[in-house]
Amino acid sequence: MTLNKSTTLSSVIRNEYVRSIVLPLLVIELTLLIAYFWSNNFVNTGTQTALINETKINIQEISKRSALIIDNEFKTVADTTKLFQSRHQEFFAGRNTSQTTLADSSYFTTSDGVISNLKDNDAQCTLFYSNAFKNKPNRLQKAIASQELDPFYNSILSINNNIVQVYFNSYDSMNRLCPYMDDALNQYPHDINIPIYNFYYLADQKHNPKKEVVWTDAYLDPAGKGWMISAIAPVYNKNFLEGVVGIDITLEKILLNILSIKLPYTSFALLVDKSGNIIAMNQQLEPIVGIKELTSHNYVKPIIGTISKPKDFNINKQKNPLIQKIGTIVQSNTSIDEFHSDKHNFLITQNTINETGWKLILLLDEDSLLANTVKLKNKIDNLGYIILSLMAAFYILFFIMIIQRSKKFSKVILDPIKNLVDATNILKNDLQSVKVQYSKIHEIDALIDNFCLMGDDLIDLYSSMQNRIQEGIKKNLETQKVMIYQSRLAAMGEMISLIAHQWRQPINVIALEANNILIDIELKTIHEDTLREAILNTLHQTQELSKTIDDFSNFFRPEKSAHSIELQTVFDDVHSVIGKSLSYDNIIFEIPNDVQLVLITYSRELMQVLINLIKNSKDAFDNCAVQTKKITLNAVQENSEVTITVCDTAGGIDVNILNKIFDPYFSTKKDKNGTGLGLYMSKTIIEKHLLGTLDARNTKDGVCFYIILPC
Repeated sequence: MTLNKSTTLSSVIRNEYVRSIVLPLLVIELTLLIAYFWSNNFVNTGTQTALINETKINIQEISKRSALIIDNEFKTVADTTKLFQSRHQEFFAGRNTSQTTLADSSYFTTSDGVISNLKDNDAQCTLFYSNAFKNKPNRLQKAIASQELDPFYNSILSINNNIVQVYFNSYDSMNRLCPYMDDALNQYPHDINIPIYNFYYLADQKHNPKKEVVWTDAYLDPAGKGWMISAIAPVYNKNFLEGVVGIDITLEKILLNILSIKLPYTSFALLVDKSGNIIAMNQQLEPIVGIKELTSHNYVKPIIGTISKPKDFNINKQKNPLIQKIGTIVQSNTSIDEFHSDKHNFLITQNTINETGWKLILLLDEDSLLANTVKLKNKIDNLGYIILSLMAAFYILFFIMIIQRSKKFSKVILDPIKNLVDATNILKNDLQSVKVQYSKIHEIDALIDNFCLMGDDLIDLYSSMQNRIQEGIKKNLETQKVMIYQSRLAAMGEMISLIAHQWRQPINVIALEANNILIDIELKTIHEDTLREAILNTLHQTQELSKTIDDFSNFFRPEKSAHSIELQTVFDDVHSVIGKSLSYDNIIFEIPNDVQLVLITYSRELMQVLINLIKNSKDAFDNCAVQTKKITLNAVQENSEVTITVCDTAGGIDVNILNKIFDPYFSTKKDKNGTGLGLYMSKTIIEKHLLGTLDARNTKDGVCFYIILPC
C-alpha cells in the first residue's frame, strides 16, 4: 500500500493562516466588488432601458409633428400650384393668343426654328419654344402673349423660399419658366418634346383624370437646376389640355428647409416616395447607408428625357442592412422600431406625408442617446478599478506580513517538535531511549513526557515480543499459514486504500457543502432552498459512502463452501470495488462481453484474485508512459473449461523475470512496500482452492493473465 504524500507542519501552519485569515477577507472583498460592478451595470441597464422607452414615446410625437410640418409645407406648395393652374386657365379662356401683336423685340427665332427671348428687365421669365412643332402657325404670337403671366410667376417665387422655379409647358413644347435662365438655348435640346417628360405626362388626362395637383418622383431637371421634385397641375381650355403648370423644389431646398428638423441627440431624416425611392436624406446619413445623395448635376450635355434617381436609391433594392430595415418598417407600416448592428443602433420612426403619400423616416442614434449614461457607468467602473488596485496592493503587503507572522509562530512550535522527531528516529533505528529538551508549551511538554515513557515501554515490549515471536513461529505457525495471513493482510490493506480513494470525493463534497452552509450562516445569507439543496447533496454523498462500505464488506465476507454463481455477477462486483479507483487514475476498465456463464466456485476468492491482478496492472501504469491506459476483463468458454483473462496495455513484464513472478516474496515493488505474496497467493488460490490454473504471457501492448477453471 502506498502512503499519501505528507507535508511539513510549517506549511500546514502557513496554509492555515492564509485559509483562515487572508482567504475569507479576500472572498468578502471580491464579493463586495462583484456586487459593486453588478449593481452599477444593473442600474445602468435599467436607466438605459427607461431612457429608451421614454424616448420612444417622445420621438414618436416629434416624428408625428415633423411629418405634419412637412405636410403643411407641401400643402402650401400644392395650394400655390392650384392657384397657378387657375390663373393659366383664365389666361387661355379669355385670350386668343394668335391675335397678339408682334411688337416685342426681345423675342427671336433661331435658324432651326426655336423661339426664345432675351432678358430686358429683372421680372423677365425665360421663353423656350422648341422646334418639335415648328410648322405650327402663330407660335411667336403665343410666346409673346404668355409674357403677360410673368408678374404672376415672380409673385409665386417671392411668397415661398422653398420654390426654386415655376413654369408652364404647353402641349406643343413651349416652356415659359421663371426665374430667367441665361443659357436656355444651350441647356435645352432644340427639338425637345416636353410631353414625354414626367413633369408633364403625370398631369395629363391618362395619368390624372381628376385634374388635381400631383407630385413627381425625383428627376433631373433639364433646365439645369439639378435634382428636384415638382408639384404639377393640368391647364385645360374647356376640354382641351393646353399644357401643364409646375412648381419645382430642388432636393437641396428639401434638405435645407424641409428636412432640417431640430431633433434631440444625433438624428437623421429622409423622405421616401410611394415607390420606395429615397427623395432626400441628411448628408450625415450618407456614409452609414452607403449612398451619396444627389443634389446637383454637371450638365455636360442637354437632358433629352426623364432621368430618375438610380436604383440604389430604392429601399426595396438595397442590400444595406439599415436600408433593408427601413424598407421592412415602411412595408409593414410600423410606427416605431429598433435597428441594431455592430456599428450602429437606431430608433426608427415613420409617418405618412398625407399631401404626397410619401414617408418621413426619422432615425435617432441610440448611442448618442445613451452617451451620458455610458460615460457615468465608465466613471463608476474606473473608480471600482482604482479600488481594486488599492485592494491588490493592500493584500500583497498583508499577505507578506501574514507569512512572516506564520514563520515566527511556527518556529515557536516546530523547534521542540523537531527535537521530538529526532528522538523518535533514534528510537526507531537504534531502539534507544533519548532525553528530549522541554519547551515552554504545556501540551508539547506533556507529549515529551509521554514519548519518554512510551520509549521505555517499547524497549521492554520489544525484548519480550522477540522471545514470544521466536517461540510462536517454532511451535504454532506453518510457513503456508503465515503467507496466507500476510497475503490477506496485504489484500485488506489494498482494499482499505481503495476505500479511502473512493471516499475522498464524497467527503470533499460533504466538507464543501458544510463550509458553504457555515459561510451563509455567518453572512446571514442562507436561504431555505439553498439549505435544502445542500442537505440533499450531503445525503446523496453519504449514500455513496454507505454503498462503498457495502461493496467492500461483501468482499471480506468469508465463504464456507463453493456455490453456483453467474460469472457476470463476479465481474460486476469487481467493477464496484475497484472501478472508481481506476477512473480516478484515468485508466479505462472494459468488460467487453456480457458473460452468460455459471460456475460452481468460491466467488470471493476468485474475486480476490481478479482484484489483485487488476491492481498489479494499475500499479504497472505508474512506471509506463502510454497514451491509452486500459485494462480488459473477459471470459470465454471452451468445451468444459472457462478461460478468464485480465489484460493491460502497460508494456508487459521483463522476460528475464517472467518465470519468477509467482515465486513467494518475489516483488518488483519493493520501493512501494510490495510483499511479493500477491501473485503467489493468487496462484495458490486458483490451483489449490479453485482447482484451476493461472499463467501470464506478454502481448504486443502489455501482459495477459489467464485463469482456466472447470465449468
